[in-house]
Amino acid sequence: MRTNRLFKPIALGFTILAATQPARAQWSVVDIPATAQIVKQVETTGQQLMTLKSQLQQAEQALQSMSGGRGMQLLLGDLNRNYLPGDWASMMNLSQTLTGAYGRLASTVVSLQAAIAVLSPDHLAALSKTDQLQILNARQQIATKQAVFQNALSSASARFVSLQTLIAAIGTATDQKAILDLQARVNAELCMMQNEQTKLQALSASFDAQDAAARAQEREQGLEDQGRFATRFQPVP
Repeated sequence: MRTNRLFKPIALGFTILAATQPARAQWSVVDIPATAQIVKQVETTGQQLMTLKSQLQQAEQALQSMSGGRGMQLLLGDLNRNYLPGDWASMMNLSQTLTGAYGRLASTVVSLQAAIAVLSPDHLAALSKTDQLQILNARQQIATKQAVFQNALSSASARFVSLQTLIAAIGTATDQKAILDLQARVNAELCMMQNEQTKLQALSASFDAQDAAARAQEREQGLEDQGRFATRFQPVP
């Protein structure tokens, strides 16, 4: 009986010790330095993400400032850049087409023809058909040449004003794309003016060739008239 009384407290102690072992196994140890390092890494990553986001926004703004339409092609849209016919036949027949795209130029040709005329219609009708045709062609050619170059002078002045308008608009542009578009418009206008100058030079050469042809015809006609006059009083067998 006494032995049993001695083992009971010992058994009870082992029982309590066994019961407390699982509870001790569930306790966790916190590594404070490692946790602080993780928090610091998270903060650094967040700052890097913010920096990348800012850089992305800046890249998007830069792309937007260099792409897209700015409507610069609509500037000077009412300017007539093709005020001359495209071929010689249409040029010489302007007085017969008072309507259409070249109606204003044709009206100028008709007015100049009347202004340079010396012979009255009655005096002109009294001449031979050949002389009438030569005089009318000369009037038409001179009037057309005057009208073309008068119109070219007026158009060149208007184009100069338009170039000044485009150049002045560069200072009011809000981004790089608008400035680039305006510069492109200025270059395009300069190219069209150069093309117009080339066209006028070709027209001038054509008028000179027409003058030379008319003088040659007049000489031939004079020689033919002299031959007719020399044989006018010869007896016909």
